[in-house]
Amino acid sequence: MSRGTLIEIANELVDQYSCRNTVVDDVDEKIVEAIRGAVALRAVADDVLARLTAQAERVGTAKRSGMSLRELLCANGLAPAVASRLIRLGRAIQVLPRLARHSRNGSVSAEHLDAVARGVDHVVRRTGESVDSEAIAALEGSLIGHAVAGTAPAEIVERARAVAIDVTVDNPGDGGDADRVPPAEDSTLNELDWRAGDDGRLRGTFELDALTGERLITALDTASRPRPEPDGSDDLRPATRRRADAFAQLLEVGSRGLAPDALSGPPRTEILVTIPVEVDTTTLTAGTASLTWMGPITQLSAKLLSCDARLAGVGLDLNGAPVSVAAPEPRLFTGAARKVVLLRDRGCIKCGAPASWCDVHHAGWEIVMGADRHPWLIPPATVDPQRRPLPSYNRRTMRLDDPIAA
Repeated sequence: MSRGTLIEIANELVDQYSCRNTVVDDVDEKIVEAIRGAVALRAVADDVLARLTAQAERVGTAKRSGMSLRELLCANGLAPAVASRLIRLGRAIQVLPRLARHSRNGSVSAEHLDAVARGVDHVVRRTGESVDSEAIAALEGSLIGHAVAGTAPAEIVERARAVAIDVTVDNPGDGGDADRVPPAEDSTLNELDWRAGDDGRLRGTFELDALTGERLITALDTASRPRPEPDGSDDLRPATRRRADAFAQLLEVGSRGLAPDALSGPPRTEILVTIPVEVDTTTLTAGTASLTWMGPITQLSAKLLSCDARLAGVGLDLNGAPVSVAAPEPRLFTGAARKVVLLRDRGCIKCGAPASWCDVHHAGWEIVMGADRHPWLIPPATVDPQRRPLPSYNRRTMRLDDPIAA
C-alpha cells in the first residue's frame, strides 16, 4: 500500500458525502442499508487502526517519536479510551487467529472484539492456561459466536468471568487454589478517595469489589429511577443527577438508621444472588452464582452471602420459563438471631470489633461449638502449628493453662 492511500480514500469519502444534507434518500430500506454499510466501513477502519497500532509497536515508531504508543495515537486525533482499546486489539489479533479473521473481514465491531480479547485474557490470567491451548481456542470461538450473535460486550466479558470461575473450581490443583478470591471480589483492593474542590464541592473516586459494588448499585437503583414532575411531565433529570440524588437519600436514610438497634440490626440493603441448580441423577450441583449488576461470583462469596440471606426457590420448565416459586425463608441469621449472638459474643469473636461492623459469618479460621455452648476458634496451621482452640474474644483471660474446647 503506497503512502497516502488511506488519506486519499478518506478525502474521497469527505468529498462525496460532506456536501449532502442527507446521506441517502428518505427511504427506510436505503437508510438501513446505508447504516449497515457505515457500520462495516467503521469495522474495517478499526481493524486497519488496530493493525497499524500493532505495527507501530513492533517497529518502535512511538519510541523514536519520544512518546508512548498511547500518546502517539492520541496525538493523531484518537480519544484516550479508543487508543487503549486499539492497543489491546492490536496485540490480541497477533495471538488469536479467529479474532483476527473476524476483525479483517469487518463482520464484528471493534468493541465486541475487544470484549472477546479482554475475556480471553481474563481466563488466561485466572487459570494459567496457555493462549495456544485447546481450551482457550474453544473459549475464543465461543465468545466470538456470542459477539456475532449481537451479545453486548459487557455480557461477553461476564461470560468469560463465569468460565474462569468454573475452570478454577473444577481444577483446583491446576496452578491455583479453589478458595482463592479473584481480583473482582477481593475487598482488600478497595479504594475510596475524596477532596474538596476550589468551588466548595466534594469530588472523589472509588474502586470496589463486586459484592460491595452490587450493594451500592442495588441500594441506588430503586431511588434513582425517573420520577414524574409535579405537572405529570417526564423527569428532566439526567441519569447522573438521579443517581446523585439517590446517593444523598441513601446517606440520609443511613444516618437515621444509626439508632440503638443498629448495633444488632441486620444490614438493610438487599441484593439478589442467583444460583442455578443442575439436576443430576444422584445429586444436586450448584452452577455459577451471579449478581444482578456485577455478574458471576465465586462459590466462596456465594456461601458468605447466604449466611444471612433469605432463600427462595424458583422452578423452571424445559424452556427456562418459571412455573413455580417458593416463599422466601430465612437462611440462618435473622434480626432476632443477631441479637442473641450479640448478647452471647459482644462482638467479633476473633478480634472484638463492634457488632455493627460484623456479619454473622467468618472466613479463614474454623469455629466449633464447645460443651460450654460457646464458640471456639481453631487457628490455621500457619498461625499455630498445633491448632490449639481459642475461646471467643470476650471470654479470653490471662490463664496459665492452655484453653481447650470441651
